[in-house]
Amino acid sequence: MKLESIQSIILQNQKRLSGDEEIVPRCLKMETIPHKASVLMGIRRAGKSTYIRKLIADTVPDKESVCWLDFADDRLIALQSEEPGQIADAYYQLYPENHGRTVVFFLDEIQLVNDWALFVNRLQNTEDCRIYITGSSARMLSKELASELGGRTISWELFPYSFGEYLAACGISSRKDVIANGDKVGFLFSEYVKWGGFPELSYINSEAQKNRYLQGIAMDVITRDVAMRYKIQDLPLLHALLIMLLGNMSRSVTVNKLRQRLAGMHHSTSGEWISRYLGYFNDAYIIFPVEILSPNSAVRAVNPKKIYCADHALATACDFSLFDNTGIILENMVYIQLRRQGYEIHYYKTANGYEIDFVTGKEGNSALYQVCAYMDEADTRKRELRAIKDACTDLGCKEATVITLQQEEVIEMEDITVSVVRARDWLLEQPV
Repeated sequence: MKLESIQSIILQNQKRLSGDEEIVPRCLKMETIPHKASVLMGIRRAGKSTYIRKLIADTVPDKESVCWLDFADDRLIALQSEEPGQIADAYYQLYPENHGRTVVFFLDEIQLVNDWALFVNRLQNTEDCRIYITGSSARMLSKELASELGGRTISWELFPYSFGEYLAACGISSRKDVIANGDKVGFLFSEYVKWGGFPELSYINSEAQKNRYLQGIAMDVITRDVAMRYKIQDLPLLHALLIMLLGNMSRSVTVNKLRQRLAGMHHSTSGEWISRYLGYFNDAYIIFPVEILSPNSAVRAVNPKKIYCADHALATACDFSLFDNTGIILENMVYIQLRRQGYEIHYYKTANGYEIDFVTGKEGNSALYQVCAYMDEADTRKRELRAIKDACTDLGCKEATVITLQQEEVIEMEDITVSVVRARDWLLEQPV
């Protein structure tokens, strides 16, 4: 690829770093560490590029010291298969005086470029630079980061808007605003439950178009993040499997059941390949399989996985039967909020067969979370508290949290304290 073409794109992108664009602040705090590349991963359209662009615009006064390239740009397709060292050559030909000065390299969707890890490693060894990397594939990035860059990176994950970020996008950005606008916050919570947190949805008014936008993200994951990357030809099979998984959001699945359902739809595949595809979807940040809590890897392998999605509205747009299932949606929202905090998350089955939705931490220092949209019926209340009591006994816990739509109370059961909290309050109070 001609260096002049790369230079033209670098110059155009520098003009886009004015800092004048109004961007919703995100709760994620990326901290740069000297001599380590900062890596931001997440599902496409979650706002990764916008986040880094805003970070650079706010912290780098001299935009000529920034080299920003988005490798999803069709003008850079040729560069995806060529020597990435051309990037540095193009930049330093433009600014030879910046050798020896700190230059910020922003490499967007870098997983599309061959041998990118070798290039980043060489750049860190030979130039004074800060490097920001984004990508939509955990496996591609983590594998190459580990093998080529060693410990010279630090990674973060970015998801679509949390409820707090969604409120900020709607003009409610402080605790005082939340208190002063209680009715509006309640309405916006209903909208968030309905449409989730993909940032660009705020620019779309039509409900039909919102659903098409979300369905389009799912199709992009299938075609660009999975099929193209792993050279998979059977797109109908991938599509059927992803829709099936999205339709099982917050529910348990087994590979054998998935294989049987696919066979019933005339898609022939093996359990081994379904497991691979499930891993690919996980790597693309659209589907997250959660294992049962057990120190025994064999137990974890044979038990069903519970399926969660990067954003609940993505699932409801692809399977309308979920649209009014508030309990399913609420459980997914809680999972993603816990994931934002970096927890290792499992579900748990007690010795008596009762299920706890989420356990974070390790045995002896675990936190238990149960999600129940409505807990006002006596049978529901009895069932949830029975599961919590059993799990606390098994795991040695003294506290648990039940997240509901409306109920708030504290329940004391012998030496166990159960905090019943409203989802909208819990989502706003969680540190991220």
